[in-house]
Amino acid sequence: MLSEEQISFLDSKDFFNLKKEVDSQVNSLLYSTQEFIRKIWDSKDGWFLPTEISKTPRKISKGHNYKGFPYQVFDYPSVFSDQGIFSFRIVIWYGNSFSTNLILTDSFLEFFKPQIPKLKNKSVNLLTEENIWETDISNNTYLPIGDATFDAVTDYLEKNKSIRLFREFSLNQINSLDRLTVECFNDWFAQ
Repeated sequence: MLSEEQISFLDSKDFFNLKKEVDSQVNSLLYSTQEFIRKIWDSKDGWFLPTEISKTPRKISKGHNYKGFPYQVFDYPSVFSDQGIFSFRIVIWYGNSFSTNLILTDSFLEFFKPQIPKLKNKSVNLLTEENIWETDISNNTYLPIGDATFDAVTDYLEKNKSIRLFREFSLNQINSLDRLTVECFNDWFAQ
């Protein structure tokens, strides 16, 4: 049986209208962020990115129930091929956080390994869980990439064929998504 509070919620259009409005604004923000990435990428040669990657922005995906909460995500730039996966992924997980992620497998991990030492002490973490696609890191283990942990990071890289690097941000920083994402893009891919 529904409580009075639940019935009031169900009967009110305010929440649902606000969610549609937020979804639309988050979606616009993500497309804008893709455009910022493309402009930065176009601004100079020499990015540390695989040649197979297209500069064409990609579709934003939405979901309504990742562990009970909606999310929006894009993989750009990215390559999903027989040689492996290279994905710069942005995830906005409502009620939780947003994150920049770099998911690498197989030959793309080997390609990117020379860049890893440049990430020391830049607030980048290495997920040390088997499932590199898991967005919720609250119960997962990870290593910050820093001077004190770099031997453990290197050891992990040598033993695994797939990794995920990430930076996580609180949702109260969402209006800085463009800037934070571009900073991350520059830190991870500039030569």
